[in-house]
Amino acid sequence: MNTQGWLRGLMAKNMGDGKFVRHVAECLSREFDLPVDVFEGKDDYTIRLDRYEVTISKYAVNELRNRGAYALDKMLMDKLKEKGFEFDNERSQYIRYCYGIFYKDPEGNWY
Repeated sequence: MNTQGWLRGLMAKNMGDGKFVRHVAECLSREFDLPVDVFEGKDDYTIRLDRYEVTISKYAVNELRNRGAYALDKMLMDKLKEKGFEFDNERSQYIRYCYGIFYKDPEGNWY
């Protein structure tokens, strides 16, 4: 795993839920070069990426954050796909990390 993956794991374990949701939303915004807004409700978060909107319960955020460094990202992207947002699962290292897609270079290093 590269440095970004290691750091993301630390962030997932040590950030509060709200801060982590906002971080993940910003990662999605940078990845797709689209505006993002995060709204916190009493029991959930709503993430709006451009014209696509996803709502996730606070309980689910906590569970996903504790399950894995990129579990929340993957769930949000899956929900965005359900809403019609299209992207290639292999478009970048970040997206591949979210979907657990790794390759080995000729020297045996994973990326």
